[in-house]
Amino acid sequence: MERMKEIVTEADEQRLQHMLTDSPWDHRAALDQAAEEADQWLGGTADNCLLIDESGFAKKGKHSVGAKRQWCGRQGKVDNYQVGVFAALGKGHMSTLIDERLYLPEEWVLDRARCRQACIL
Repeated sequence: MERMKEIVTEADEQRLQHMLTDSPWDHRAALDQAAEEADQWLGGTADNCLLIDESGFAKKGKHSVGAKRQWCGRQGKVDNYQVGVFAALGKGHMSTLIDERLYLPEEWVLDRARCRQACIL
């Protein structure tokens, strides 16, 4: 959202946040398009690479999807975290995100009611 605000300077931050969280846009199509464009710029050569990494985000409470007490390498400890797995395409000093997934701990996956409440299909 912050990068969007840099380009669309007259945009209201609340409206951008609404668009990202509440409006019915297809995030999968947006990521697929970004990956295709990244491949045109950064892919297809001997010096490009695919970078895969996980990152944990500290969370308070019990309502953030996928959050639980688990290891976070970024913080070097076990605490309440939400974990994402990210893929980036890189070439030289350039790289860009091309895919992402939220890691769901087993206790989340097995709790169908909790998943429905969190809109996990």
